[in-house]
Amino acid sequence: MIAWVLIDNGSSLNVMPKTTLDKLYSTGSTLKTSSMVVRAFDGSKREVMGEITLLGCIGSTTFNITFQVMDIQPAYSCLLGRPWIHAVGAVPSSLHQKVKFIAD
Repeated sequence: MIAWVLIDNGSSLNVMPKTTLDKLYSTGSTLKTSSMVVRAFDGSKREVMGEITLLGCIGSTTFNITFQVMDIQPAYSCLLGRPWIHAVGAVPSSLHQKVKFIAD
């Protein structure tokens, strides 16, 4: 279980800090190399360590979520951005701090 998941419709990536990945490391998942460079909120450039696809359960629904792993120290344990929001048809509400999506 992961606490402090940030859902941000302004983010073009799903981001997982390396510290969170170290806590969750699954032997069935491998970190794929990535040459991506990301511009952070403060305008600085950060390199992506790699990419990993993990199973995520939200409520009773399970998703394959691809994260960009970065060596950062954010206030959240992972960030779900537009790729996840659009893939599941989610509707995030910052005001209510909730997310809605249709589950089969």
